[in-house]
Amino acid sequence: MSNYTSSWQDRFSGTALYAWARLTSRRSRFQVTGLEHFQAAQARKRPLIFAAWHGMTMMLVGFFANQYDLSRLVLILPDDWRGGTLTVFATKLGVTPFPMNLHGDASMASARQLAKLVRQVKAGQDAYITPDGPEGPSYEIKPGITYIAQKADATILPLGAYTRHGYRVPRWDRYVMPYPFSKIAIQVGEPIVVEKGADLTAVSTHLTQQLHHVTLQAAANYYEKPF
Repeated sequence: MSNYTSSWQDRFSGTALYAWARLTSRRSRFQVTGLEHFQAAQARKRPLIFAAWHGMTMMLVGFFANQYDLSRLVLILPDDWRGGTLTVFATKLGVTPFPMNLHGDASMASARQLAKLVRQVKAGQDAYITPDGPEGPSYEIKPGITYIAQKADATILPLGAYTRHGYRVPRWDRYVMPYPFSKIAIQVGEPIVVEKGADLTAVSTHLTQQLHHVTLQAAANYYEKPF
């Protein structure tokens, strides 16, 4: 786990981030399309791995708060200077923070953390993973998510989100901080099962296509379907 010690700045910024997320979740209007895919994934009776591009995370907090038991969710966090703030944020949301090295480190410590995460998911907890995080490149999947899904026999559920009313952080992922009282469209994609012996490169390509699809569909729904 992370050796990063939470400071008062982390507690302040993590609490502020949580307050913003909860206000947005409670005061925004959500249009969720594709709930039948969510139900189909749940019917498989296996752990879920929710997947979305990194910049959409804050728009999806309301989806999880309104449609899901957050106590079941493990949130993968970077094990670096951001860890303290994000751990405070995750804990206040009621999810389980799981800091780990997300920079491609091949050390034994990283391997043990990955194995621990697989065991945690295999035991029945769900996970939320942004496969192009934490530093990009944007829309490029790192191999970990498909490996975890295969080893834990978990179902990957692609998620897309869009709002016109939000602050877009000027960085690699165009991270969206939705404004309270905004409209947010959520698109749930078709479940992806990673079979034993599957070509993980091919699965990653398919997941990339699905994440692009649900992202574009969420934007289309925002403008085409009434709230």
